[in-house]
Amino acid sequence: MIYHTEFFKSFFIRNVVPILCVGLVVGAGVYSVLVPEKLPSIFEDSVDTSVVIEGVVVRDSDQRERTTHLVVKVQKLNGVSAQEKVRVLLFADSFETAVYGDRISVKGKLKKPEPFETDSGRTFNYPKYLRAHNILYIISFPQVTKLATGEGHPIVAGLLSVKHLFIKGIERAVPEPQSALLAGLLLGEKQSLGEKITGAFRNAGVVHIIVLSGYNVALVIQWISFVFLKIFSRKVAYSFSAVFVIGFAVMTGGSETTIRALIMALLMMVATVLHRPKAALRMLAIAAATMAVMNPFIVLYDLSFQLSILATLGLILFSAKIADHLKFIPDFKYFPFREIVSTTLATQVTVLPLLIFSVGAVSLVFLPANALVLPAVPLAMFVGFFASITSIVSPVLAFPLSIFAYGILSYIISIATFFGILPFASLPIPREWMWPLLMVLGFAYGVAGLLFFRFRKGNVIEPQRHSNF
Repeated sequence: MIYHTEFFKSFFIRNVVPILCVGLVVGAGVYSVLVPEKLPSIFEDSVDTSVVIEGVVVRDSDQRERTTHLVVKVQKLNGVSAQEKVRVLLFADSFETAVYGDRISVKGKLKKPEPFETDSGRTFNYPKYLRAHNILYIISFPQVTKLATGEGHPIVAGLLSVKHLFIKGIERAVPEPQSALLAGLLLGEKQSLGEKITGAFRNAGVVHIIVLSGYNVALVIQWISFVFLKIFSRKVAYSFSAVFVIGFAVMTGGSETTIRALIMALLMMVATVLHRPKAALRMLAIAAATMAVMNPFIVLYDLSFQLSILATLGLILFSAKIADHLKFIPDFKYFPFREIVSTTLATQVTVLPLLIFSVGAVSLVFLPANALVLPAVPLAMFVGFFASITSIVSPVLAFPLSIFAYGILSYIISIATFFGILPFASLPIPREWMWPLLMVLGFAYGVAGLLFFRFRKGNVIEPQRHSNF
């Protein structure tokens, strides 16, 4: 009894920060369910009617195959000034030219988003998802008139201009669909890939590389830090790196995955400068808690946030342990196959229940697809970046790099497409199988957790108990 009391006391002291952070995340999730929804009456009275709104585009336009998504912060509704800060999502025509900072007049039917059923039989809570992104209403295929330009934040506008210039460089360096893939790898822009190729990436379990996952963001942060550390002292280098990665997050849209990676990177830089130990699990907990407190609705209603946190948790807890049991797999310096296999398995194990519950489909070919694709991703990003930069100045000078980048990007697309179109690539999970399967997984994870706990108790805690108490 004394041992158990001592163990739990020691466990709480050593993990007080993660425990408090988990409490904040849980509390934020409960808050998002219980908080009463206060909707502005002036907008509620206009739902399902034709309205004229005037406002400013507050996010970069999101180009899709058939539509352009614009988020507008409303200033006037039917000529009346809007006192509340309300954002409306526009599903405009694909040729719409409005951009961030434009003040526009919009005429169309104001509607409230509604939940809908996915192909796998899951109900997607679309209103809550949009609420997590501060959007309350939608208008489909409105008439849009541009009234003024340049009313956004100048720094954001400047960063987006750099992004658009860089995208033009990508398009000049390599053709479609390779340019769309490169834009996805570097900036998270995946719309031009088309549903067929995107679906193949999804079925193959490698879609994470084209949505600016933590892996891509980590590569960018490592490269930037490496360059600055070669030029400046550590404090100056990390200060410049911090400014750069914050700008990168703003430029790429600030997705939940990017923000999570950004917070962890900033914490790592601070810990390095202050010569403090860098505990990845504690940094992840702080990042999750910070994001949850800033926006409680992402905890339960944003799948990107959930997948990012769980995948990173699996990476921290299980990747090294799995790698220890895979020593028969070669691990070269520039082609770390064992590391890729172990990290892929670790992340897949932790996100599997969430995929079954939310997505309703599981890739059966994720392991070979990731093992063949991921070694090529850093090289594709590195070569593609310089090819794109050079092509802005001269496509002729960029030609050798463009050919190299084209080959690597074509390889990634070929591998993803090959595995993604296999008839058994993705296993759909019918809704009636969901809960029995989750119960089986819960039991299996519980047994594995108990075994891990007993192993840890006998080999890690016991020596500490004798030496410290």
